[in-house]
Amino acid sequence: MRPFTFFTLFLGLALAQTPLGPVPTRDVHALLWHPSGALLLGHHDGIVLWNNSTFQDLVRRRDWDAMNLAWDGERLLVAGHWIYAESRDLKRFRDLKPKGLPALDLHAYTIDPRKPQVHYALEATYGYLRSQDGGQSFAKLPAQGLPKAGMAFLLVDQKGRIWASLMESGLFVSEDGGRSFRPIPTPDPAPGPLALSPSGTLYLGGQLGIWQRTEVGWRRLWQGTVLALAAHPQQEGLLAWVDGKGTLWQGR
Repeated sequence: MRPFTFFTLFLGLALAQTPLGPVPTRDVHALLWHPSGALLLGHHDGIVLWNNSTFQDLVRRRDWDAMNLAWDGERLLVAGHWIYAESRDLKRFRDLKPKGLPALDLHAYTIDPRKPQVHYALEATYGYLRSQDGGQSFAKLPAQGLPKAGMAFLLVDQKGRIWASLMESGLFVSEDGGRSFRPIPTPDPAPGPLALSPSGTLYLGGQLGIWQRTEVGWRRLWQGTVLALAAHPQQEGLLAWVDGKGTLWQGR
């Protein structure tokens, strides 16, 4: 874990927040803001949709562990503990069995927003992998300098940089397509979920709150433990998150 540095800004909390309610699940692993405006929450037993103050089960299956939710512009991709599936209508989910993916214990998953056919995954045993055909096949990613992770979060920004947030090891970035990674000073001792605004602003959730990356360092926007984090795909600065007590929040 990386210590605080002078690059971290403490300018006071800057996020107006509204609690949306307790999530009706025993945990939350992932949060995605769907283009329709609905929030999708991945949890240990499926996926819950929140829209207009109402929670609705999209999938409710015991131990259908949706650790990661990703959107490629047409499909919802679900990756987790022995789960890899897609849905085009948020009603029917189809299991995927791509070539080159040796196991399906997928701890992290993300899609390049510039090239939605490029996907990145972390498989618990076999490490980091990349697909260049929309998840139909995968190949090993060198990921030099990136430690093997337990809890991890991946994100590709609009410049093509790959960010890896590892709760036990810190924050890392790759600028060469995942061949190598270097550590980035992080303001949080247990960095967690990542989110990207429409303009490309990077947000980080962790043990101590929500952080915004600025030109001069990190700025804390909200204080408290963050389990899952999402940015609205059209509205700049609008965030949603789940805190350590299982409450869903929205703020900007």
